[in-house]
Amino acid sequence: MATLKKRKGGTLAGFIAGLITGLVIAVVVALMVTKTPIPFAGRKDKPENVPVSSTVSAPASDPNQALYGKGDTNRPVFTDNSVNSPAEQTAAPLVQPLTPEDKTVCYLQAGAFRNKKEAENMRGNLALLGFESHISEASSNTGNIYRVRLGPYKGNTVNSVQNRLKQNGINTTVTRPVKQ
Repeated sequence: MATLKKRKGGTLAGFIAGLITGLVIAVVVALMVTKTPIPFAGRKDKPENVPVSSTVSAPASDPNQALYGKGDTNRPVFTDNSVNSPAEQTAAPLVQPLTPEDKTVCYLQAGAFRNKKEAENMRGNLALLGFESHISEASSNTGNIYRVRLGPYKGNTVNSVQNRLKQNGINTTVTRPVKQ
């Protein structure tokens, strides 16, 4: 019987041959991808000879209409009573009148969510920062919207609270100023 000879270096040669084969396949695929034209790139969805209408179309509907709620949107938000007639300005009042900033009550809205759980998460984050907030539910054409609001705040306290929230990475919007 013949004795079997051990071959050395077969593993290394197979490994190198596999690497070279893989490299050749990768180069071929890369060349095919870069040289072939992009499908549907030359195709246009619209015909070129479409006449352009010269009339102005109606303005698009407001995309935030659902967020406004059911209140009267036509009533004025602020009425400026600080402009008085010259006769009233000369008389010195006995009591300092409140400035419009002192009469105004504002809320800060930290977010509006379609999912109540997301609104609860935002409310929890605000509670961890030391702010008391509440969730108000509004219905719209597309479903319910859950708003996370802080307040009411009077005067310039809104600005200081808003700055503190911004420092903690929470962007807010001043909403619903109501005259008392």
